[in-house]
Amino acid sequence: MTRLDAELARIREILRDQLQGMSVTEIAAALGRNKHSVGRYLDVLRASGQVEMRTFGMAKVFTLAKRLPVASMLSITDEPILVLDEERRVTEANDGALALLGLPRARVIGQRLDYLPAPDPLVHDLVRDLDRAAAGQATHTEIHLEGEYERWYWCRAIPMVFEQGERGVVLVLADVTEQRRAADALAASEALFRGLAENVQDGVLIYRGESLVFANSRATEFLGDDLGEGDPTRLIAEEDRERATALIAAHIADPLRPREFQCWVRRDETERYLYARLSAVEHEGEITRYLVLTEITGAKRAEMALRRQAVFVQHFLDAFPHPFYMLDGAGVFVECNDAFAAMAGRRREEVVGATVDEVVPEEDRAAFVATDAEVLEHPGERVYGTTLAVAGVGRARFLVRKSSLRIGDTGRPVVVGVLIGNPRACPTP
Repeated sequence: MTRLDAELARIREILRDQLQGMSVTEIAAALGRNKHSVGRYLDVLRASGQVEMRTFGMAKVFTLAKRLPVASMLSITDEPILVLDEERRVTEANDGALALLGLPRARVIGQRLDYLPAPDPLVHDLVRDLDRAAAGQATHTEIHLEGEYERWYWCRAIPMVFEQGERGVVLVLADVTEQRRAADALAASEALFRGLAENVQDGVLIYRGESLVFANSRATEFLGDDLGEGDPTRLIAEEDRERATALIAAHIADPLRPREFQCWVRRDETERYLYARLSAVEHEGEITRYLVLTEITGAKRAEMALRRQAVFVQHFLDAFPHPFYMLDGAGVFVECNDAFAAMAGRRREEVVGATVDEVVPEEDRAAFVATDAEVLEHPGERVYGTTLAVAGVGRARFLVRKSSLRIGDTGRPVVVGVLIGNPRACPTP
């Protein structure tokens, strides 16, 4: 051992017992040398990575460098690990690295990394990427191995100072294939979801907590581009706002219970009637809420028009002076006006839904349903005269006009009957 080696060894021995570190003056005193010589020795130890220096104001404190024994490092994990010297020769390799390279230890140790005789052409690409990582020092690289057994590895090149002070680099590989496939599957799933969400005719909005995280183009068409700003319920028509707001608040308070409502939305002089469905899912304590909006403006306006028409028809029937009724093939009244109900001595609500046997006296039933079967089987008008009982009056003579009517394109036909007469003016005993 040379004198220099001996002096360096003594300094390492002195620092080994001083975990808090020592200054140059303290090391010189312990060594019995002057500060100038000790300073040069410390420069050599720092250059070789064997000691570390920290500064505290004007003072410099030296401690032994923390070095990890290579054998211990390789036993930490099953992930592939290669240890290279300064010339990028392999000095150590664990079982995981040898299995990945497909080479025995004797063919790997002592070989330059870029000269490794890997049998698999794909491994040649891996070795090339590893060599680039080693040359770049302290870099993070994702390595992709294509082929039948496609794999992804995350490689980290870590500069190291080893037990005897020699420098090198440690290559650590982590197999991230499953994470990469999961990420790719998630990205594909998100792309599919966005494709579906953007092509459906419904508006789709997704909230996490109170934040809007997604809105498709249909939703912005309904509610505007500023969905994340202000209170979206401001667009709900005043006549529907209180009811819709209460349902939304109830959903926020109990999000896992689905709710739905319908309302008019008015924006930019455009009026739409929307059917809203609120639902939510919980994952790891986080609530994700979904709002799906379907425009049913056409159906709503058709319904409103039908209601107006129904009101008009009912008003017309109630104002019609002659008794009028509609009877299905099973003998059940499906409609009548007030004049017919008064003739039967009942309220209109008591007649609709009742049968002929429940409304018409027994002695009048045969005359009342005469020609009904013929009208239903062979549409056309039938006319005949008969006498029928009139509540509170007695019996009266009527001219009966019957025809058939089909309710809807595929509905069952019904008999429409009108009784023409003036029972109050012409009572019969």
